[in-house]
Amino acid sequence: MSELKYTITVDGEVWSPTQLERLEYERNLRMLHQLKRLGVEIKDGDKVLSDDKIDYLSMKKAWEVSIETRLQYKGETVIELYKDAFKLSDEMWRELAFSQNKPMKVSRANLLVTGSTLQEFMAVMKSIQEEDRVGLAVHPEHFICHVSFDDGELLGIEPFGMYGTPTLVKVSVVEDSQLSEQILADKDPAFPINMAGEAYLTDGTPVNCPFHQFRPTKDGFEARTAVYWPENTPDEIVHGHSLHLAMEFYRGVVLTEK
Repeated sequence: MSELKYTITVDGEVWSPTQLERLEYERNLRMLHQLKRLGVEIKDGDKVLSDDKIDYLSMKKAWEVSIETRLQYKGETVIELYKDAFKLSDEMWRELAFSQNKPMKVSRANLLVTGSTLQEFMAVMKSIQEEDRVGLAVHPEHFICHVSFDDGELLGIEPFGMYGTPTLVKVSVVEDSQLSEQILADKDPAFPINMAGEAYLTDGTPVNCPFHQFRPTKDGFEARTAVYWPENTPDEIVHGHSLHLAMEFYRGVVLTEK
C-alpha cells in the first residue's frame, strides 16, 4: 500500500505522531526511574545506569532499555514488585464502584489510517497478546503478566490513564451484546468489527469496560476506541487514558510496517 498516514484525535483534539512520540519518550524515562526506585537494575547493555544517566538516554535508546528491562519482569515477579502499589489502586477502584448501569465517563481516541489495512493492524493486535516484546513495544507502561488462573482470564498491569500507581486487573473478552444499553448507544453500524471487554480487580471488583470499533476504508481503516469508567473517576485518568489509547493504537499501526 501507500505511505502510512494518520489522523489521530484524542477527546476530539488532533494529536500528531510527533506529539505522541514525545509523550512515549517521557513515559519511558518515567518508567525506568520508577523501576529503579523499586530496586530494579537499569542497564544499557552491560552498563548499569544511574538516575542521571537514564535522563541522558535518547528517544530510541530509552525505548530499547525500557523494553529490555520490562522483559525481565513478568508474571509473579512483576506482581511482587508492585504489590504495595496495587493496594493503593485497588482501594481507589473499590471506592469508585464501577457499574455499566450507572452514569459513566468515557476515554476516546480515534484513528484514521491510510497505507495499512485493517487486516494487518488486527494481526498486530493479536501479536500483542502472544508476543511479549510486541506487547511491551506498544506502550511504555505495559507489563507482561502471564499467570495461570483456573478461569482462563487474561491479566493486565498498567497505570490507567498514566495516573497514580499500576492496577492489576483480570480482563474478560465479551460479546458486545453483553454490554449495557448506555455503552451500546455508542455502537455505530458503519463499523462492522468491534472488540469489547470487562476489567476487574482480582477480587472481582469491576474497574472499566473497553469497547473499540473498526471499519476498513478504501485505502486503509478507521478505529474508534473507548474505555468506560465510573462517573467519579478523576478527569486526569479519563483524559490520560484517551492519550494512552492513542499511543497504543498508533504504535500498533507503526508495527504493521515491520
